[in-house]
Amino acid sequence: MTYPLAVCVPVVGEPSETFIRRHVELLQPGGTVVIARRSAPASSAGWTVDVPTLYLDPLLDEWGGAAERAAVASFLADHGVRSVLMEYLDIWLPFLSVMRSSGVRTVAHAHGYDVSMRLREDYWRSAYLAYRDIDAVVTMSRHSRRRLVEVGLPPDLVQVIHSGVDVPSLSSRQPARPAHVMVVGRLVAKKNPIATIEACARAVRMGADLRVTVIGDGPLMDDVRAASARAPMALALTGAQPHGFVLAALTSADIFCQHSVVDPQTGDEEGVPVAILEAMAHAVPVVTTRHAGIPEAVVDGVTGYLVDEGNVNAMAERIAALATEPDLRRRLGSAGRARVQAGFSWPAEREALVDTLHLDAARMRS
Repeated sequence: MTYPLAVCVPVVGEPSETFIRRHVELLQPGGTVVIARRSAPASSAGWTVDVPTLYLDPLLDEWGGAAERAAVASFLADHGVRSVLMEYLDIWLPFLSVMRSSGVRTVAHAHGYDVSMRLREDYWRSAYLAYRDIDAVVTMSRHSRRRLVEVGLPPDLVQVIHSGVDVPSLSSRQPARPAHVMVVGRLVAKKNPIATIEACARAVRMGADLRVTVIGDGPLMDDVRAASARAPMALALTGAQPHGFVLAALTSADIFCQHSVVDPQTGDEEGVPVAILEAMAHAVPVVTTRHAGIPEAVVDGVTGYLVDEGNVNAMAERIAALATEPDLRRRLGSAGRARVQAGFSWPAEREALVDTLHLDAARMRS
């Protein structure tokens, strides 16, 4: 049996990378193999895939060393792979020579840190020029495309394909008291969960009636626990949860908040966070920041609210306004849902990726 597509992923099952799972399962159903470093720990509430998979870390070779390159070349040939999608630019750079010699169509997909954080370093700015010789580089926002072109990649090589999400059917939702604020994502510096919690706390002090749910885990969990203990509202910390849990929780959400910032230590940035798009698809108004590619999805005052990075008080004011005005929540939520349907849906992303990878569109499924 031949498998037209190979998806190269850093870690199979990373809970925050459901977009990669979707690429594996739905771009070419029944015709996809995976090349990965390793799988996520079973305790991580992640995902699995039931496709032929090559794990490279057990080879005990240096990353991109001779044994690993040979294993990749054999795996591609044995499975009849014709197209390769490499998730993240930095991880798979050592394997470009294998892709060239194998004769496969090669597409590299940039996602976030591999553009923002890596491009602060001269090494990566130079190393990424090797991507000039592949078939396409895909990124999720115009913001990150500009950065890659500035490095020296040809403008016609780098294309924007927005991340896409499912747009579910909705049941009627009654205004809740207290208003339910959802916070979803890894607890890391660029998502700034402490600022998000503080904004909710200030909104309560302004008179808003709120309860807050934080879904996620990460290195800032201890700080988040401390902030939640000081908060003047009910605040639930669920830890990391499967994707289905997040989608179910969004059906009871009234407001989605995320105070994304540039990580002051590493320069890491967001792309266009999938969690924000999923909230919009569920008609939940979003309060977030003017950060990286987020303003390409969230239109201030139309589909939600944007505030400047670090302006916690402005975020609190927007949360308080939404908490006290159900009609405003409905209006912004409906506009956000329509915006996702028009430009950030999974079918649109899938169609664009299948075209770029030269895959068989007839094999796609939703």
